[in-house]
Amino acid sequence: MPNALRFWDSEREALIAYRSVGTRRIVLGDPIGSTRAMNRVIEQFVADCRAHKRVPVFYQSKASNLPLYHRLGLQGIKIGEEALINLSGFHTNGKQWLKLRNRLNKFERSGYGFEVLHPPYAEPFLNRLQAVSDEWLRNRNEKSFSVGAFSPEYISRYPVAILTGPDGDCEAFASIAGDHGNFAASPDKGTGAASRRITVDLMRYTKACPHGTMDVLFLSLFKWAQENGFDVCSLGMAPFANAGDSFIVRLLYKYGNKLYNFKGLYDYKNKFLPEWEDVYVVYPPAKLPVSALLLAFIIHTPVSGMQARFGTGPIRLWNRSVFLNKRA
Repeated sequence: MPNALRFWDSEREALIAYRSVGTRRIVLGDPIGSTRAMNRVIEQFVADCRAHKRVPVFYQSKASNLPLYHRLGLQGIKIGEEALINLSGFHTNGKQWLKLRNRLNKFERSGYGFEVLHPPYAEPFLNRLQAVSDEWLRNRNEKSFSVGAFSPEYISRYPVAILTGPDGDCEAFASIAGDHGNFAASPDKGTGAASRRITVDLMRYTKACPHGTMDVLFLSLFKWAQENGFDVCSLGMAPFANAGDSFIVRLLYKYGNKLYNFKGLYDYKNKFLPEWEDVYVVYPPAKLPVSALLLAFIIHTPVSGMQARFGTGPIRLWNRSVFLNKRA
């Protein structure tokens, strides 16, 4: 979520990224940070919202935090499922993988190569990514809340997986968000230990790419992630997959399906046989109608339009003195 506001907990061990729209603070996903700080940052964020007469809305939250949200007087509605590749058990053996395996081998024989690069990036490389992105967009507007939006500054924050053509030029890329920094990971459900996780964020390719280019990029990324000790690769959410029939689901589906082809998105991700994890929107019960309308607006408004209306705003901290002391 580019240009997000950030809210830190009192110990600066976890943060919440959000956007302010009217009186709503709309959060993308659950907090980022140490497992022990999750409850604290959520409780402090909700308390800060109430103290400033703001309404908290959590978009794409996971089921594990629902009991806490309920205890704070919020409720959740399922709005889709997230596709998670379990890298420890991932393989392309067997008949069900034959088509994708043949495609990967064909690309390799044709001289395509895969590589993961890390920032800082040289200007010629950023210019090439910009050209690929511009060609992919083809005069369409960027969205910027639940998916990444290309800019040299944004793309320079993350490693980038690239697929190069026979001539060596980058023909497709995907930025890789995840535990490359201090916020290490999410807890493993079985052991309570931290698991290393990456998320495919911004994806672009040229119109000259052969059919199946992104399949090859993803399969190559899964192999790279395995070899580099990652446990999970998220392909992001499939909106409204197995979701119920509620006001907010109907509204988001109405305004988003023409843009995103939700069924096609689910079917594409499902070809990699992911584990599907339920995703929710969490909100105060009495505030649903306006919250749903604003959520639909912020998700589907282009970057330029959102910035023109609301700007980027300052960072808000739960306890500014703690942050300043830790920086000193």
